[in-house]
Amino acid sequence: MKRKRIAALALATATLVGGGLAGASSASASTAPDGSSWDHTWTTADSAQGGTVYVEEHGDVIKVCDTAADGLAPRIQVWAETSIAGEYALRYTGISSGGLGSCSTYSASDGGAYDLPEGDEILITIWLGPSLPSSTSTSHYYLNDH
Repeated sequence: MKRKRIAALALATATLVGGGLAGASSASASTAPDGSSWDHTWTTADSAQGGTVYVEEHGDVIKVCDTAADGLAPRIQVWAETSIAGEYALRYTGISSGGLGSCSTYSASDGGAYDLPEGDEILITIWLGPSLPSSTSTSHYYLNDH
C-alpha cells in the first residue's frame, strides 16, 4: 500500500474509517517511560496530551502509551518511505488499550513489518481512537539512521 507523502495522512484516514486496527500479537504491555532516553517523543494534540509515542531508533523500538484518564486509547500508524522518494508504505498500526499508564511496545526483534528499513524516512501518526480523522492527531517524520 504505497502513499505519496502529501497524501499519506489523508489516505491513512480512509484506511481506518469503518475498519479496525491491525493488532500486533507481539506487542508487550509496560508502564510509561520518562522519555528522557528516547530519540523521539511526541504526544497527541489534545489539551491533556492523552497519548505519547516514544521512539528509539536503534532496534526500531516504538512504544505508545496512554497518558490521560480520558477513556480513549492512543493509536499509532508507522509508515516507511519506499524506494520512490516521497512515497510511503504503511508498516503497521498499534494501540495501547489498557487504560491510563498502559503501553504497547513494538520493535525490530518482533520481525516482519516491525523491522524498519535503515536509512529511510519514517512517518508516525499518533491519535486518540477509535479512528481518523481526529483533532488529536499529530504526525512526525524522522530519518531512521541508527
